Parts: sequence; C-alpha cells; structure tokens
Amino acid sequence: MSEKTQAFGAFLLDEAKKWAARTFIMLMVAVFVLLVTPMKDRLERIWNSPDLLAEVLNKLDELSAEVQRATGEDRVIFEVPGQSFVREPVHLGEQITLNMVLRRTKLGTPCTLLNRTAIFTDETGIANAGLTIRPARQVGAADTLIRLMLDVPQQVQTGRVTVYLSLEFDCGGKPVFDQTRPVAFALLEKPS
Repeated sequence: MSEKTQAFGAFLLDEAKKWAARTFIMLMVAVFVLLVTPMKDRLERIWNSPDLLAEVLNKLDELSAEVQRATGEDRVIFEVPGQSFVREPVHLGEQITLNMVLRRTKLGTPCTLLNRTAIFTDETGIANAGLTIRPARQVGAADTLIRLMLDVPQQVQTGRVTVYLSLEFDCGGKPVFDQTRPVAFALLEKPS
C-alpha cells in the first residue's frame, strides 16, 4: 500500500474517532439533560407543595361548606322536605293550621328559639307579617311534627297565599335568624 493510501486511511480513522467522540458526548449531554429535567420539576413541585396543599385545603373547605348548604346543616333547623302543608280549605277570617316536620341541626343544637313570626305573601307579592309569638316548646334533634294555629293578617287577599316562619334564635348569646320554606295554600272567600 502506498503512503498516500495509508495517510488517507489514517485520516478517515481519525475523523471517525472524532465523530464517534462528538456523538458520544452529545448523547451523554442529552441523557444528563433528560435525567436532570424531571429532577428539576420534582424539586420545583416539592418547593411549591405548601402552596398547593393550602390550595387543596381551601377547596376542601369550600366543598365542605357546599355539602353543608346542600344538606341543610349550615342552618339552625332542618325542615323535612315535602312534609309541610296547610290544612285546607281555608276561608278569609279563619285561622290556618300549618303542619311541619322539623329538627335541629348539629349547628343548632345549642340554640334556643326566642320567637317566631309567620310571614304571609298573597298574589300581589306583598309580604304581611303575622303576630310574633314566643314558642310553647323547643324542637330537638329528632324529627318532630309541629302543628301551629296561625291568624292570617286582614290585609292578605284571597287566592294563592304562601306562609313561612321567620325564626329568631339565641345561640350562645348571639342572635341567629333562620326561616322555614314557604308553604302554599288557597285562601277562599267566606262561605255564604
């Protein structure tokens, strides 16, 4: 073999070694970057974890409040749905008999009912308050049937009328107000 051919072969071998070395270094840098990037992300997540935990706790508090609101546990009393009604027929000038099934919530256990006011709304949309009355008894944690005799204010017009109770409680020296759901009934003219 000639000297030129050997030199050319040595040159190609040197270039192949350089190319292999560059490729090896680039692969090592790529592997290092791939390994370090997830580590950087993990370290960043660890660093930010107290903020993320606080955010999760806030969301849990909000969800807890929403659940309490949905179940009625954020109120002093709970009215069993579908159990409240007014005994009909009711004629102008007569008392109504309001039947309700109520119980105290966990929040309302230490509270004492001070007074109740019946609020009547007729088809004109005007609310009329009945008499404010002190309760004869307190409702406990068990479902309790309450039957109230209420006078309808004279200014309430005949037709569809709703009534609900506005309730004032004393909860550890703090006044708390609550109300029942409106109950509809038909107020008829006096029979002739």
